[in-house]
Amino acid sequence: MSAGKFIAIPISVYQLNEFIKYGRDAVRLFGYIKTKMSMDRTPKDTFVIVDNKKAEEWFGLHQPHKWVVIKKLEAAGLIEAKRNGSGRAVAVKIIVPTKH
Repeated sequence: MSAGKFIAIPISVYQLNEFIKYGRDAVRLFGYIKTKMSMDRTPKDTFVIVDNKKAEEWFGLHQPHKWVVIKKLEAAGLIEAKRNGSGRAVAVKIIVPTKH
């Protein structure tokens, strides 16, 4: 199943370029967040749960890499993450603006 078939919301090229600076896994996380937002029809300022199984299945974002990239992007100010405790999925939202 191709992830591209799910995205039904606008994607900011500026946001995508900011994520590209942090590598392949950052782009995979970006794609996952945008896909979940589109599928759930959530507003852009809402947190999205990053499920290990779906992130790996849809975008190839493996669990250990997910945490490394979440920490990098959070430190860079591109995302905000809510840790829900040990054994629970993290919730993230994109906070980088859509325009420069």
